[in-house]
Amino acid sequence: MKNILLIVVSICFFQYSFSQKKELKTVDRQIKAGEYEKALVSLNEIKNLVDNSSDDKIKAKYYYFLGLARYQNGSGSFGNKILSIQDFNETKKFEEKSGSKTYSSKIADIFSNMFNEFVTNGNSNIESKQYQKSYKNYEAAYRVSSKDTLYLRNAAIVANEGKFYDVALNYYLELVDLGFTGISMSYKAVEKESGEMQTFQDKNQRDIAVDFVKSHINPRNELSESVEANMLRTIAAIFKEKGELDTALNYVYKAKELNSEDINIILLESVIRYDMGDEESYLLLIEKALSIDPNNVELIINQGIVTRSQGNNTKALEFFIKAIEINPNSRKANLMAAVTILEDEEAINEQMNRLAEEGMRWDEDYEKYDNFKEQKKNLYRESIPYLDKVLELDPYDIDSAKTLKNIYQYLDDSDNVKKYESIISEIESIISTSNEILN
Repeated sequence: MKNILLIVVSICFFQYSFSQKKELKTVDRQIKAGEYEKALVSLNEIKNLVDNSSDDKIKAKYYYFLGLARYQNGSGSFGNKILSIQDFNETKKFEEKSGSKTYSSKIADIFSNMFNEFVTNGNSNIESKQYQKSYKNYEAAYRVSSKDTLYLRNAAIVANEGKFYDVALNYYLELVDLGFTGISMSYKAVEKESGEMQTFQDKNQRDIAVDFVKSHINPRNELSESVEANMLRTIAAIFKEKGELDTALNYVYKAKELNSEDINIILLESVIRYDMGDEESYLLLIEKALSIDPNNVELIINQGIVTRSQGNNTKALEFFIKAIEINPNSRKANLMAAVTILEDEEAINEQMNRLAEEGMRWDEDYEKYDNFKEQKKNLYRESIPYLDKVLELDPYDIDSAKTLKNIYQYLDDSDNVKKYESIISEIESIISTSNEILN
């Protein structure tokens, strides 16, 4: 009875295997004829049979044909090519289990062609600023050749540049999990004819050019710097953009462990601290950044803005004036200097209004009022050079022009009042003409 059962099982298995092989021969003919859609239909019909088979060689063949049907000899869609990578990897997996290498070498050639195509497309798409297409092609290049982690980083950079933050974040986190640092060896030599230093794809090619072809001299190896800290900083910046400030700060700490003096990491932390409402830490970090880059006008202006928000206008003005001394043509520094000076006008007006409301009966009341009036004039005079500079740098700044006209009215300077009335009229005319053109 046992023997009969074994015979029956053997016959069933033979028929089962024969059926699969027969169907796969049909698929082979369809692929060779370029009938890829028919091949996909045929493959789909026997998928369950193959998946339930214990024969790894048949599974390897099935997935190889599936990859070919999707790849379509290079003419398949981008989406189908991505799926074919998965199919070919399945083939390689089953061949490793079975000990066969029937298809692996053929897949290597296909992967090489795909890799070059994806890299070329990634490069051309970034040139035309098609960020989404570019990062997808760079990622595909990495999926085809996982040793080339540089292309996964390229995908992350391009996705971030195109503001696809969630996509970029996933790429960067994958790189972190892989332990990617970006450190690599470059093989260089000087071309005799041009005298220029050239970089070779690998050491073997460089050595051939130097030792055998004799076209190059002075070979040298250069180890690139780690990009790990910069990568962690970028991850922190993305989390900040997403509003996840605590997580962003954690990645800043990780970046600082690698390079605590990197000004970009310090500045990112300062912005995160500011967004968290921690102005004291923000100012301390700005001071640290300025110890590295003492003439950074934008940082000095930011110091002034935060100091002003804390109510210390005198110190804030010192920062704005310092920024102007470094860069007299900083519109922002000149504008903030003028705004900070004129802010004291409100307190003077309150004092003058109080005196007027209470009724000025004595000479000392009139004297106080005149003193306040003179203080106000002095504020105006102090602000004029900065407002003039703003208007010089931005001739269409109508608000600055109106402020200057009002100042000169208070100072009883009719000539300058007329001057700025004319400037205002000219700006309004230009704005009106521009609006008409746009409409």
